Amino acid sequence: MAELHNPHDTLFRALLSDPGRARDFLRDHLPNTIVGQLAPAPPEILEGSFVDEALAGSQSDLLMKVALTSGTDAFVYVLAEHKSTPDPALPLQLASYMVRIWKRCAGTGTARLRALPPIIPVVVYHGAPPWTVPDSLRDMIATDDPDLAFVPGAGYILRNLRAMEIDALSRNAALRAGFITLRQEALAFLAEIAGSLPEGTDLRRQVLEYVLRVYNVDLDALRATLRTGGHNELEALMGTIAETLLEQGEARGLARGKAEGLKAGEARGLARGEAKGKVEGKAEGKAETLGRQLERRFGPLPRDIETRIAAAEPDRIEAWLDAVLDAPDLAAVFAQDRPH
Repeated sequence: MAELHNPHDTLFRALLSDPGRARDFLRDHLPNTIVGQLAPAPPEILEGSFVDEALAGSQSDLLMKVALTSGTDAFVYVLAEHKSTPDPALPLQLASYMVRIWKRCAGTGTARLRALPPIIPVVVYHGAPPWTVPDSLRDMIATDDPDLAFVPGAGYILRNLRAMEIDALSRNAALRAGFITLRQEALAFLAEIAGSLPEGTDLRRQVLEYVLRVYNVDLDALRATLRTGGHNELEALMGTIAETLLEQGEARGLARGKAEGLKAGEARGLARGEAKGKVEGKAEGKAETLGRQLERRFGPLPRDIETRIAAAEPDRIEAWLDAVLDAPDLAAVFAQDRPH
């Protein structure tokens, strides 16, 4: 069974990997001075990612090649920042990614180095805290002398989804529905989202899966809301997705359990490993849910709290999940163990 991928990355790529939606994104979110230079053809979505491996869980990227009215080509590099708070190092990271793109484009041919295509960097942010990152790498250099501030890139185009009006997110209904979901406002615009994403489409499923994996949502309450709104197909799809996510979590734990049993070289080790794997899979899913809820209420978690959650038994995690609902602060959640 396939591994669970980062939910932010999965939805981001699903939204922009469609050439039609990608074209609408560019026309909605690039400056008019750039849009006026784009040829009518949809962009070409290129394979590959340039994000540092250590940041793959908090950043997503997509590279497009666009035709210009001048007859030449350019790249549009879209970097999505998924961290709950802005990363002040982003301009430095973005500059390194752009250099990697140019290197790949040039290959081993020296002639290409004298005619590198333009790269238009676009940063998409959907976190709740205000964007406080420097506007360019130049702003990060400690000098007031422009003759000393040598930089590989002048800046980037920021699209702060949280700071935009709903109607300004996109004229493309499906793209707007996806951005609303990334803003974690899908439940408030449920009817619009259901109407914008046709039944049976991959994007409809991916949006609902994102809600189930990322939102702090009461499943029974969501089912009731869908039923009341007449969204019977979404209610049925929700049950299928929830069951699949649970099975995937169990499968990952099961694989670890099998490895543990085989390594011990005992005939009974495999059976014990399988049983332990199922328990670990369910516990891991609950631990991820607890971490998301704590971050949403109290902000980024200290390392000792993350370690404590990772080492906790399932019943202890259940108790903390209950405590999150009415705890006034993070310390109160862990002040005492509550009965399961």
